[in-house]
Amino acid sequence: MAETTADGVDVEDGVEVLSTPQEPFVGMSFNTSDAAKDYYSSYARHTGFSIRIDTSRESKKANEKTKYIYVCQKAGVNKKEKVADDGSITEKKIVRQRRGDYVDRTHCPARMIVRKTSPGHWEVVNFEREHNHERLRKFSLTKYLKSHRDIPAEEKEFIKLLHGCCSTTTRAYQIMAELYGGIENYPYTEVDAKNLRVEYRAEYRGKDVKAMLEYFEELKKEDPEFYYSYTLDEFDRVENPFWVDGAARRAYELYSDCLSFDTTYLTNAYNMTCAPFIGIDRNGITIQLGCGFLRNEKTEGFVWLFTEFKKAMGGKDPANIITDQDIAMKAAIAEVFVSSVHRNCRWHIMENARKTMGPFLDSKGDGKQELADDFKDCIDNSFTPAEFEQKWQAFLDKYELNNDERFQYLYDMRHCWIPAYFMHCFFPFLQTTARSEGFNAVLKRYVNPKNSILNFVHKQDLQEAATATKVPRYLTGHPMEHQMKKAYTRRLFNVFQHELQLSSSYYVVRVEGDDLIDVVPYRRCPDLLYGTWIFRVTSSRVEGLYSCTCCKFDRDGVLCCHILKVFDALAVREVPDRYILPRWSVETVVDSEVEVAANEPLQEAQITDHGKHVIRYNRMCTNFNKIVRPFMADDEGYAIVSKQVSALQSKLVALGKRRASSVFPGLECEQVDIEQPAAPRPQNKSRKKNKLINRRGWGSKSVTTA
Repeated sequence: MAETTADGVDVEDGVEVLSTPQEPFVGMSFNTSDAAKDYYSSYARHTGFSIRIDTSRESKKANEKTKYIYVCQKAGVNKKEKVADDGSITEKKIVRQRRGDYVDRTHCPARMIVRKTSPGHWEVVNFEREHNHERLRKFSLTKYLKSHRDIPAEEKEFIKLLHGCCSTTTRAYQIMAELYGGIENYPYTEVDAKNLRVEYRAEYRGKDVKAMLEYFEELKKEDPEFYYSYTLDEFDRVENPFWVDGAARRAYELYSDCLSFDTTYLTNAYNMTCAPFIGIDRNGITIQLGCGFLRNEKTEGFVWLFTEFKKAMGGKDPANIITDQDIAMKAAIAEVFVSSVHRNCRWHIMENARKTMGPFLDSKGDGKQELADDFKDCIDNSFTPAEFEQKWQAFLDKYELNNDERFQYLYDMRHCWIPAYFMHCFFPFLQTTARSEGFNAVLKRYVNPKNSILNFVHKQDLQEAATATKVPRYLTGHPMEHQMKKAYTRRLFNVFQHELQLSSSYYVVRVEGDDLIDVVPYRRCPDLLYGTWIFRVTSSRVEGLYSCTCCKFDRDGVLCCHILKVFDALAVREVPDRYILPRWSVETVVDSEVEVAANEPLQEAQITDHGKHVIRYNRMCTNFNKIVRPFMADDEGYAIVSKQVSALQSKLVALGKRRASSVFPGLECEQVDIEQPAAPRPQNKSRKKNKLINRRGWGSKSVTTA
């Protein structure tokens, strides 16, 4: 445990580990006011107090600061509340107090006053060393004082970078603490990191709308197909911005068969709801096909946004669109996307239902397991509207819920969300009981509303590379595996393989020759969607047409295991071309890749110089801390570190001088001159202190600053 002795020497278990800078004195000079402040701040930290600027004076002629008064944080007095001399306490006299600590100011006289005496020359004209309060006696705690918690510029940039990567402030703080070797070594607090984030937001507030429009114009120059639009409010302020890049517009030509639109999970700093248009590419990856922000979620707002999206996409409606449960959104879709099939997300509806029917739907409740299972079976395992109607009525009768308004409400909405009513609509990979949450809920974890399709190119490229360079492990000897490996992207081939494997769980029963076949499980299919159900496949070998009651191909665009089983029974060795959708094909029909011109040299992607600077700085801080920390309690180790640091500092100063002289011959790098006064100053009584001061370099007449 370190303590600061009367002589200003820090002691840890009897070992001197740190010294106090030379005490400021009248006549000491600096080349800038910031250098003076930094020196006084360093002195203050080593002697256990915090500083602030009390006042400054500005020259009317030169229009620049000519005087600064740096005082102890406890200088002055706290603002006192006015107390009524007479009269009863009224409601107006009751002032709500802020919950929080404050600095108890004691009118401390400690201060340092500097004045600009000539260009590049600031001089200490007054110094008061005495305090009228106790100071911190543990040097390890002084880093938490307000004036000593300054975040270096390099670390500010690194924290800003982490914020830009969607890292929370707490996570950014943990990463920085890890770089310092632990929270105990971190020189500022998590609140400082939070304040820094607020500072960034305040910096761009009011400016970011203009910057956004300027950025859009720059993108339009680079990408002629970039499209953006916005509305103005009654004060001519920008609201409801919408944008879509050229890559997204080209991709929409292939991926307009299924669109997701969700406004439930993010609101920006201006309380505008984020509204991304999401599609699925040929690798099964979610991609953003456009994005907007809405001031309000009224029908007219959605109508404007959908109209702009449709205009950007050449007037083409999405074939199918899935959204959350919103009446205004539903009305706007019916008005703008007139040919689209609109479906509500089952996950959202069930989440809303659980708010009022939790006891009924909670399978963990006492005696509710069977009810929850039957309810789930009714929704998930009904393959036709008629089958759903039958199961639903049987469910209500079994549990005497015919008069329950909550279940009646869900039934009245059945055409909007029950999967059985969308079996022939293309909503890929949504109908599966293995996924407990809806498509939009999954998107919240992966889609950043600030990104557009170009930000997903890297992820798509990884899938393209895997498809082109890696050979999948074949699971069967079926020739279709080799055929579909060449036809499908890697991820979709894995889906096909899964269905091909499941086909071994069935045998066929011919109902009407080769035209009508029942596919029966031996016991039960491992896939939860299929279970013990028997599915019927209708085939026409002459025309090459096949359909199954599970409707997987209609929903997902991939043949089901039941049709594959029938292929095996009918000796069909290859999948007909009509059942290989181009949107899942490895062949590039519409791509977001940017082709390099023939005369344009290829360049290897490299980290920016600024990024290198930030990484190097943090790496050096981390490595230095790890190296020296074990030796700080050891005299010999401390002496070695101090000597090497001093030598390193000298070499870097010399490097700075060489660079300065090469750019401006005859000039040297700036120095902070600490000049001794004309009259001799009394020497410190502690020889030990002077010895340590000299060893640390504080006793020299000039200190070079960066």
